[in-house]
Amino acid sequence: MNANPDLKKSTTVRPKRPTPVALRAAKAGLRVLSPRAPALAARWAEHLFLTARRHERPSWEAEALASARPGRVRHEGGFVPTWTWSPPGARRSLETPPTVILVHGWEGRGSQLSAFVPRLVERGLRVVAFDAPGHGDSPLPRASVVEHARALASVGRAFGPARAVIGHSVGGAAALLATRFGFEAERLALIAPPTTPKGFAATFARTLGLDDALEAAMIARLESRYGLRLEDLDVGVDARRLRAPLLVIHDREDPVVAFESGRLLARAAPQGELVAVTGLGHGAILRAPHVIDAVGAFVGAAKAEPSFAETLDGELFLRDTRW
Repeated sequence: MNANPDLKKSTTVRPKRPTPVALRAAKAGLRVLSPRAPALAARWAEHLFLTARRHERPSWEAEALASARPGRVRHEGGFVPTWTWSPPGARRSLETPPTVILVHGWEGRGSQLSAFVPRLVERGLRVVAFDAPGHGDSPLPRASVVEHARALASVGRAFGPARAVIGHSVGGAAALLATRFGFEAERLALIAPPTTPKGFAATFARTLGLDDALEAAMIARLESRYGLRLEDLDVGVDARRLRAPLLVIHDREDPVVAFESGRLLARAAPQGELVAVTGLGHGAILRAPHVIDAVGAFVGAAKAEPSFAETLDGELFLRDTRW
């Protein structure tokens, strides 16, 4: 495992947001409901836990998607929306370019990782982004790391073997968890990944003011829904048995996901590597040029091998289809 603390520093200042009215209303409602109808309160708390806020795409993300080919992948009775960027000449080729899948984090969108696209496409790679259930443009309502992981497995099956997966935050944990659902990638690049949703569940319970009994009842409902104990969702287990190379990039002062989480995953993986950065926080890290360079170098330092269409034989064979 290697650490690189020498990447350039930048500063991001984020003002504190006031508590939303909906959150205050939910806290009040649960406080009243819990002693009178504990089962209903647990059901409501579970619903809130599985609901992510959907944010409007900023203009730069919309512009990035405009250059992609939209699509959809069937998933658990519905679909997840996808966007695909292909290298020049890919449509004329008889071979599918190696694929890199982008996985966004909690309350995010696939387009949040689109700053990685130009560098990857330049290397002859096909890049696929998607909106996980409960996020972005996905019509599926429930959101969780398990929903993320199962959706990634569906996208992986639809687009064939993955050269690499790039996951941010919860999307990074989902990339590891997805290996339990049949997903495979030759390389995994995880940016600010958590190790377990246990901490998020505790934070959620504190934020809504849940007492111990209601928190336990909510967790019991979640465990019953997914057939997994909360402890079973620690993706350190998946990192330890991972055969593929794993790169973790994490800000030492990340205010959302502790740096130690990324370090633990990098140490757990047999072929794990850690790149430590400073001053990028949890979001700006996705657009930092040196982070994009590090991920690009990990996925493939040199341009990918030319496709058949780019070779002399391919040019001759496909001469009738050029026009």
